[in-house]
Amino acid sequence: MMTEGNIQHLLSKLELPQDEEALRWVTSQNLRTTNKFAHGGRFHQTQQTILQSLNDQSNIPWVNHYRETVYNFWQDDRHPRGIWRRTAEASYLMAEPEWETVLDIDRLNEQEEANWSYRGADLLYPDYTRALIYLSGGGDACEIREFDLVSKSFISDGFYLKESKSLVSWIDENNLLLALDGGGDTLTTSGYPRCVSRWQRGTAPHEAALIYAGETTDMAVSASHDPTPGFEKSLVHCNQDFYHSRTYLLTAQDELEFIDIPEDASCGFFNAWLLVTLNTAWQVAETIYPAGALLATDFAAFQQGLRNFIILFTPDAHTTLQGYSSTRDNLILNMTQDVVEKVKILKTENGQWRGVKTLVLPNFTNISASGIDIESNRYQVVSYGFLQSCCLSYGDLDAETLSVVKQDPTCFDAADFEVTQHFAVSTDGTHIPYFQVAAKGLELTGDHPTLLYGYGGFEVSLTPNYLGAKGNTWLHKGGVYVMANIRGGGEYGPAWHQAALKQHRHRAYEDFAAVASDLIARKVTCATRLAAQGGSNGGLLIGNMLTDYPELFGALVCEVPLLDMTNYHRWLAGSSWIAEYGDPEIAEERAWLQNYSPFDNVSADKRYPPTLFTTGTRDDRVSPAHARKMVARMQQQGHDNVWLYEETEAGHGSAPENTQTAFYHSLVEEFMWKMLTDR
Repeated sequence: MMTEGNIQHLLSKLELPQDEEALRWVTSQNLRTTNKFAHGGRFHQTQQTILQSLNDQSNIPWVNHYRETVYNFWQDDRHPRGIWRRTAEASYLMAEPEWETVLDIDRLNEQEEANWSYRGADLLYPDYTRALIYLSGGGDACEIREFDLVSKSFISDGFYLKESKSLVSWIDENNLLLALDGGGDTLTTSGYPRCVSRWQRGTAPHEAALIYAGETTDMAVSASHDPTPGFEKSLVHCNQDFYHSRTYLLTAQDELEFIDIPEDASCGFFNAWLLVTLNTAWQVAETIYPAGALLATDFAAFQQGLRNFIILFTPDAHTTLQGYSSTRDNLILNMTQDVVEKVKILKTENGQWRGVKTLVLPNFTNISASGIDIESNRYQVVSYGFLQSCCLSYGDLDAETLSVVKQDPTCFDAADFEVTQHFAVSTDGTHIPYFQVAAKGLELTGDHPTLLYGYGGFEVSLTPNYLGAKGNTWLHKGGVYVMANIRGGGEYGPAWHQAALKQHRHRAYEDFAAVASDLIARKVTCATRLAAQGGSNGGLLIGNMLTDYPELFGALVCEVPLLDMTNYHRWLAGSSWIAEYGDPEIAEERAWLQNYSPFDNVSADKRYPPTLFTTGTRDDRVSPAHARKMVARMQQQGHDNVWLYEETEAGHGSAPENTQTAFYHSLVEEFMWKMLTDR
């Protein structure tokens, strides 16, 4: 066992993502983990099943529309890093589209002896002959290059930004809105840009004309341009934290006009309308508008001081707004009703709003919609469920048509399975919904291997999602899959999220434990057959299951987690989450953070379930220090059944290639099967 001095030295080294000593330790941990779980017939079968699903040529090629042309990014076994390609929309609607490769990332990496991953493109409206390409070395930071879509080549003297967290938005061919990550005082304490400038072609980015400067204590400053014909506008956004922001209209005279809505509300635009989504109740004159409502008002009149709102959406005990999109003349609302997505489409005529149609599907099947472009009333609809693969439909609100155009392949035979929704009672009496996917007529014997998944933070909603390869690798092997909709998420609107903020964080963990207990009480499973999994904020959730509820679980998978909650604000983007968790620099808040800081609460004197921690060396959002230090401390305390797998090329998301993704998910599943059934 290491001495206290040695462990403190190691912990300090593990906080440095690229430290040589830390990477040697990571290599030894990865070898220990892969030697244990990355071999055997079951592992290789799972790996092959997942890889086949990822590389399936009949998967829907998801596209972005630019008039008659669509663009798609595609990865398979022949294109590990992927190709960005295009085709005519008419061709896309055929069974076998005729694709034209625009940018081959694998070839680019060969030419430049680099390791780029594609992170998206911003095309210049209205001609779409130029694009800004985002290339990542693995993390959130990207290199931005201007690209000629006619010659299919990078523009040597075009707009360029080295790899950073800079953000840009087209104004026109020769001007960008720039939020520059130039290091030092150009950044906030959260590590994001602090200023917005107008960047003119042919000039250096650091010479761009300043438009707005935020405070270093703000979370981030950014800007965007809306090219909607007749309603063009440029906006500057200053986010003080995750839930408070200010938005300004940039006038033709380069002056900033404040858009005077509550700082915890968010605004959007639809033609002449200002749309306001409320996070808390807002009183305007004698009217109180409820939290979670969506309001509309004439933007020009609002800026002149008028406050005449129309309520487009009012939440209730079952229904909440998740977001909205638009066509030329219609507004599309995406909602959830008891955690299942549905759609309502509205239209405005002569200042009056009316409902056009509502889309909802049975059997816990999600349905969401979005406009295809800003010049027509065409829209697309995506539907899927735990047992239903993705289906893509195109509609036209003028012609009143809607028809299926693409369908993902089914990865498993779903006929023998069913989805049910249940409610567990948390410590304070709140009913917590959860979905269960299991064999039809499941015998309640109390011994089914069960995987419980959760997140519970940042107002993120978990809704039914196709299980894909997991249908074969988990369900068909006798497993049960469960997804918990705990507080901290957005499943029931702002109040559901706010109930587990900061000092109330424990409610999210009590909710998750209540679901675990309910599964055991209902005899779906037992503690030794129950695994739990979560990532990022969900990794913090799993960390608290480890320290506070170890008796409920037979295995835990803690992915890209936050775990050291008294130091999280010191690393990378950590301080941007203070509004969610609390500030360790304030004594009162540090006290409650310590209460749910797994790194501070793990003990040599307690027994813990087997736990696999995973992270990415290139994660520049949540530091790999969290998982590394937790594993080192637990092993130093004498806990042998704790494991680390760190993907050296991955950031906060999945690995850059399908083979790596398949390997990772197979490793995780093999860990769970071994711990739940083989011991």
